Amino acid sequence: MKELIKKILVREKCTPIENIISVLSSSSAKVVSFDIFDTLIKRNVREATDVFSLLENAYINQFGHSEPIKKWRIAAEKEANKRSSYNDVNLDEIYQAMEALPEEERGWLKEKEVELELQVTQRNNRLFDIYQWCLAHGKKIILVSDMYLPLDVIEKIVKDAGYREYSKIYLSNCYRERKATGNLFKIALKEEGVLPKEMVHIGDALRGDYMSPLKLGIQAILIRKRDSETKYFNSKRHELDYNVLNSFIRNNEPMEYDFYQKIGYEVVGPILYGYSKWLNETTKKSGIRKLFFLAREGFLLERAFRLFSANEQDHCVIRVSRKATALPLLQRAKNLDDVLNRITVTRTRFTVEDLLSACEVDEKTARNILQEAAISPDTTIHSLNGKQKDALFLQAFPSIADFSRIQEKYIRGYLDEAGFAGKVAVCDVGWHGTIQNALQEIFSDVDITGFYIGKKERKTKKHSNSVAFLFDDHKNHQIQAEVMSAPDIFELFFLSVDGSAKKYAMDSDGKYFCVQAKPEQTRESAKNVINLQDAACHFIEDFKKFDDKLGIALTPEACEAPYSKFINPPSMETVHHLNQFSFLNVGSHRMGAEHNLFYYSIHPKKFIIEFLNKGSKAIFLKSVFRLPLPYANMIDFLRKFDRL
Repeated sequence: MKELIKKILVREKCTPIENIISVLSSSSAKVVSFDIFDTLIKRNVREATDVFSLLENAYINQFGHSEPIKKWRIAAEKEANKRSSYNDVNLDEIYQAMEALPEEERGWLKEKEVELELQVTQRNNRLFDIYQWCLAHGKKIILVSDMYLPLDVIEKIVKDAGYREYSKIYLSNCYRERKATGNLFKIALKEEGVLPKEMVHIGDALRGDYMSPLKLGIQAILIRKRDSETKYFNSKRHELDYNVLNSFIRNNEPMEYDFYQKIGYEVVGPILYGYSKWLNETTKKSGIRKLFFLAREGFLLERAFRLFSANEQDHCVIRVSRKATALPLLQRAKNLDDVLNRITVTRTRFTVEDLLSACEVDEKTARNILQEAAISPDTTIHSLNGKQKDALFLQAFPSIADFSRIQEKYIRGYLDEAGFAGKVAVCDVGWHGTIQNALQEIFSDVDITGFYIGKKERKTKKHSNSVAFLFDDHKNHQIQAEVMSAPDIFELFFLSVDGSAKKYAMDSDGKYFCVQAKPEQTRESAKNVINLQDAACHFIEDFKKFDDKLGIALTPEACEAPYSKFINPPSMETVHHLNQFSFLNVGSHRMGAEHNLFYYSIHPKKFIIEFLNKGSKAIFLKSVFRLPLPYANMIDFLRKFDRL
């Protein structure tokens, strides 16, 4: 009941941050007093005591054994306050009360705690604007805080955050008085030589920063400790690394970001960062020094890796695709099914004309082939009988094989120029390793290992020599279910907006190059994808500076947690925004449903066909049913009965 009343009071008495300057403008106060922690300064942890969890992890790494450091540290502060004859205690007194540990370990922990506080603290960007307004309008600024850390540490924290122009810091453990009793404010009023009505105090604690100064006649402005939550905060995840990650995002994401930029900074950025860190560490351990990022997704992956590793390893982007790497291998086909296994067929209405076009057979030759085989161009592949398949293969294979041999020469030349030799890594978003397997067939003398964000092996396909960061068929099944519930969307986030690799050619100077298909997205869609990816890279730049100091070990689960919130289930806002995107390999239909629930209840077969053909099934189901159901888990369950 006490906590409920407190929450109600905080909600009613809080001033939105965007209104604070207006309140200050109407005040005659000469002095503006700021609380420090959770006001001017933010910690990149959810609760202040989470610093002690980081401290416990550091202790284990340092001394090689586990102790309940967080529990002991909290208890020691309570014990120190009991023992003290003063109204507040300092860090030395707290660690003197931590008697379960040897003095040497206590000393190390005390120094480490200070180090961690310096690492996890940063400027509260929204309050910094208010601080600057106060300076610009001639307000005298003082800082008043209940805090056990030494004054020199607090001074470093606030100055490192950019708060350099203030009159004085009134720290509870220095004056041995606290804000909550009002005595620390009385000391500040006396030393500053001002009346209570001439001062306004801003802070986040209901008692210490609001009720206490009000009783003294000081104008008080109460702010929320967390004035907003991140858009894709996953309340189901409680691990420390996710706690730190989400707190960092909340404290650093630009307020002006739109829908796509928020996805980039909150959802895609952590996955890219975690993958880049894992890739850097894993390839070094594997003794691989040459990394090839497979375009189109490879452009963003390489950009992220470059931001993370600062070009520590030799790497580059190569333009490849399933089609471009399949063409050089078609010459090895023994029958039409061999050709079909190389050429990706994703549409039920895939015709023989589509097949010949995919094999880069020109229109005139294609007409002759179909005429000789006595097959109509609009005949679907699935409707061909065995005799028709044999006839089509007999007529088409000479042209296909001739072009295939030329493509093998060109792709070899293209990748030889890139240095594709020896022990190499190929890096991509992932799934089935199709491109890697094709490259391995073409370059049998190259030792290729795949490094993917995620893997999902096909039982009927050759398995690649590869590893994955987020998931594979043997780890993190829930992550796999969520990503594979809408793989088109996941790939879209990483996709370059230019055209896919179509084939290879040689210019007049004998230099090999990739011929690209036309871009698949509209100019507006491309702009949104670019903004999303720029925001993701902005996150990497921001978080890298923080991680360089703290060295947080981000697990795949922590990196994927915002994506889980985004997709399981997706919001109607997500459905609305992403419905504009379409993909060449599935036709021009939308990601969402073409019709409503009433229509599908009358035409259930239409519902089944659309559902099976969608590359973003979670989006499709949400657009039909509109309920907040765990669609990713439902789709994963259905996979046990049929291949979706």
